[in-house]
Amino acid sequence: MACCGSCLRVSGYVLAVLIAVLVFFHIECEQEKEEALKKVVKEEFRPEETDVNDVPLGFCQYGETLELHMGIEFTLIQSVPCALVKLIKLLTCQTGTKLHEGVSIQNVTIYDARKNNPGSFHETGFTLVELEEDPVTTDWRTSEVSDENADIKKFHKQMDPIIKQMYPDAKKIIWTYNVVRGGDKFGDQPKAVNGPHLDYHQNDTARIEFHKEFPALDMKLSEPAMLMGSLDDEDGKLGVMLGVWKPIQITSVCDYPLAVMDARTFYPDNQSPNKLHINFGVMFHNLNGAISYSPDQKWYYYPFQTPREVLIFHQYSKGRWFANPHTSFLNKNCPDGAESRISVELRVGVFF
Repeated sequence: MACCGSCLRVSGYVLAVLIAVLVFFHIECEQEKEEALKKVVKEEFRPEETDVNDVPLGFCQYGETLELHMGIEFTLIQSVPCALVKLIKLLTCQTGTKLHEGVSIQNVTIYDARKNNPGSFHETGFTLVELEEDPVTTDWRTSEVSDENADIKKFHKQMDPIIKQMYPDAKKIIWTYNVVRGGDKFGDQPKAVNGPHLDYHQNDTARIEFHKEFPALDMKLSEPAMLMGSLDDEDGKLGVMLGVWKPIQITSVCDYPLAVMDARTFYPDNQSPNKLHINFGVMFHNLNGAISYSPDQKWYYYPFQTPREVLIFHQYSKGRWFANPHTSFLNKNCPDGAESRISVELRVGVFF
């Protein structure tokens, strides 16, 4: 009985400490939220002004090699209370995201691609397509990897003819993963804001060397493995990896649209290696492309993109320098009551 009493007292002490820590973190989270709101200055809506000037984007320093570590809390940010996420980081000895310190903030203009025609898909690397019908997919989170009958396959089927029209010589098309950003469900990820990047470094040799040290996940439809030829066969070899992005909320996107760089203005010297390590319960390693600034770079977005409109752009091109760095950004010129963005992003490999 004395032992049980001691255990109860110790448990009580531990619980009291945890509650105190959670209260402290809650206060800290509220303060951080207030500070973030102060940075969002509400402006009067000007519907005729759709080019966005002086957008502060965080570029890497020219020639710098980066390394980014994300803990298990990254998968919980959108669905778990902030205080609990901080507690998990504390208990798992995570010191937070470790990123390079030399971010170069540059103010850029992001042009309205509806009003300023940037060129064709095969010239710029990106385009916006309008679907003939609303997507019938309602579950945008479950992937084909975890469920062979996933609802997302209906969207794949809807998009396949569009991809084939863009690349008539394609022998096969393979869709990989889908992720929701800006939602509040488990596994949803935060919006990637004000950080120009490519999901994959364009140098094949550099990626192969990176994965010798940090092996790619050995699982179905692993994109790093696909880029190293894991799905190449007599029916085709990977030639292009496309990014596919669309809003999934009821209304159009205003506050955090996706901006893409014209591929013709993206030079090899402005790509740097970004060694990415994320703990999803299993470690995910990838060599991303970090982007340095050049005054020649041209940025575009599609204001008020609707759920029926799909943005398609190049993540990777085999044997050709042709890709679209991209990032979300805060657009302050929005009408009152505009719904905050929730989006889905997918990637699709095109084989020739």
